[in-house]
Amino acid sequence: MNTEAAKIFSRVIMAENTVHIKLLGDSITHGVGGSGFQQNGEPITDRFSRNPNGFCWAKLFKEHMEAQYNCTVTNNACTGTNIEFILQHFDELVSAEDDIVLCTIGTNNRHQYFQSGEKHTKKQHMECFYNNILALYEKFRAAGKDVIFAANIPAAAANELDGENYWRHFHMNDVRDMYRKASFACGFPLISFYDAFSDYCMNKNIPVEVLLKDGLHPNDEGYRVMFSILMREIGLAAGVPR
Repeated sequence: MNTEAAKIFSRVIMAENTVHIKLLGDSITHGVGGSGFQQNGEPITDRFSRNPNGFCWAKLFKEHMEAQYNCTVTNNACTGTNIEFILQHFDELVSAEDDIVLCTIGTNNRHQYFQSGEKHTKKQHMECFYNNILALYEKFRAAGKDVIFAANIPAAAANELDGENYWRHFHMNDVRDMYRKASFACGFPLISFYDAFSDYCMNKNIPVEVLLKDGLHPNDEGYRVMFSILMREIGLAAGVPR
């Protein structure tokens, strides 16, 4: 259990007033890879819409939390986005009524598209991402939001390579490490899906690819594991995932 995150989420237990929870992130929070993924729900922002029926950890979380507690869970994750997208669209993605924000972003910050200009060094690219973590935290703090950041799950080795039109400057373990450094610097709670997912695979003696649909996005079983990890980390009973 993550004590700091659990303390924040404990406010939903016997809450007299409805607690509003906001999820932010990229495709792994949006639900890509899970059965039935489709952006056919309400608009979020820009060109993105919600994925109301696709199987994913966010849907499991929403259904469980809203059935068990006096709270709402709104998933404003947008597929293919990076931390700069959240900074740029902050006022559209985060509402005044939001009480708790769980933010899992950074997967798409690993790479730099060729068309974006001169190739960065790994250090330059990491410094940019790290500084944007700090900037995003300051936005949440200024808005008076209780924010919990999460470092996402590991990817398959093939997904950590350069692509046809981008350089892969750093990797999911680096994303995890930069969030850890930022959490120490700023004092925000951090949930590491990266560590817990890796530990689960090690304990089950399975490669991480078993729980991935395409080397990056979880399959249905991978999303079940993520839901269980999250509930354990925030200190709330998970029940039996469907």
